[in-house]
Amino acid sequence: MASAAGWHGLPPTTHVFVPPLQLEAPTGPITESASPAPALWVDLEYPNGSRQTVRGFAMAWTGSAVLAQWVEFSIAREAWVRPDQCTRRDIPRRADGT
Repeated sequence: MASAAGWHGLPPTTHVFVPPLQLEAPTGPITESASPAPALWVDLEYPNGSRQTVRGFAMAWTGSAVLAQWVEFSIAREAWVRPDQCTRRDIPRRADGT
């Protein structure tokens, strides 16, 4: 039997994704962002002690946690992180105003 054409299995490199350390999801009042979500630089921390800064967005927040979303290996990822791991970033407007 001939095998089907195309990719089979996990897309390249997605199998090496390691989730960052994250906080437990808050149980208190949560503020959800309105569109467009605030743009952030997010300093992710990993179990092995390494760090990575990613471009992300604040999807929700409380006084003690931010739900950050970013894209890694072409997949949207989310994690609740400490507010001190987040810095607002500006997204330049295009010349046509969008």
